[in-house]
Amino acid sequence: MIEVSTTLQKDNFTLNAEFTVPGRGVTVIFGPSGCGKTSLLRAIAGLEPRACGNIKVNNKLWQSAQFSLPTHKRRLGYVFQTPSLFPHLSVQANLLFGARKSNTGTPDFNQAVELLGLESLLQRPGAELSGGEQQRVAIGRALLCSPDLLLLDEPLSALDMGSKAKLIPFLESALQALEIPALYVTHSPDEVARLADNLLLMDQGRVRGFGPVADVLSRLDSPLAVTEEAFTVLRGQVGNQKLAGLTTITSQAGHAIHIPLNPREAGSEVRIKIQARDVSLCLERPEKTSILNILPATVENLSEVTSAGNRTVKLDLAGEKLLARVSDYSCQQLQLRPGQALFAQIKSAALVY
Repeated sequence: MIEVSTTLQKDNFTLNAEFTVPGRGVTVIFGPSGCGKTSLLRAIAGLEPRACGNIKVNNKLWQSAQFSLPTHKRRLGYVFQTPSLFPHLSVQANLLFGARKSNTGTPDFNQAVELLGLESLLQRPGAELSGGEQQRVAIGRALLCSPDLLLLDEPLSALDMGSKAKLIPFLESALQALEIPALYVTHSPDEVARLADNLLLMDQGRVRGFGPVADVLSRLDSPLAVTEEAFTVLRGQVGNQKLAGLTTITSQAGHAIHIPLNPREAGSEVRIKIQARDVSLCLERPEKTSILNILPATVENLSEVTSAGNRTVKLDLAGEKLLARVSDYSCQQLQLRPGQALFAQIKSAALVY
């Protein structure tokens, strides 16, 4: 387990964060700019001398009221927004710099190189790499420190869209293949949907919710759920069903969801991101409609808060959770209430690789 209870007072900002998340997998720290995400990561790393509290990583104490382990002894790998490679050193030398700093011997260099697709770059100087290539090297350097915890502070934020699209599959494969817990800071919903096993929501220096990603995204009391950006993530497999121009995904609860044709092989594990604003509700199954994804659902709850005349409705789909953003007027007209059976129409669903 990763157990954190930390406070930090800056000039006009107070960080007061307390949470416990599993000591494996990727925990994404998500929230708007200025909410304290980077300050939290720096406090965990020991880079904020004024931070107070308790930090424990898989039963190893890093900080308490009486004790604070120096940063260089915390066995962590840190990936910043900018790679900060040694420009005169080759990729191989930059990677091995991290390995030499490890107290546990040489990590599996070849595995890190393969996971990040660095084989053809090993002899090139750091100064000759693209931004995405440099960030891959920075991630490899952090992994080769044999960390007990990997910290990533918006590692894709400085890249253009093309570079992000090329880097994220390498990042995803590395994080999935290595049993190193990671705390990943971002304000991108797409990165949450693609990478998060667990999710920690932050707002104004405080943790507003944490836990498995599907649970946190569907919480109506979170600051995200009552906004136009609210979304949920369903996990599933690419099916064998062949429909013209479509790929069928079978969710974990057995629902068939059709998306535009995608080259993923049958049986591939995938995630689907569904915006709450792209879900509409009807009391009877509609006929002769262009919307392909119509799923039976039960109203679990409705948000008490309205925003721009809309409310968020939490739906249960045989154990899977889905959010819908509908007008307060529609809620009244449909007389929506907990326990009510209806149908959810999903206008658009995006496959997250």
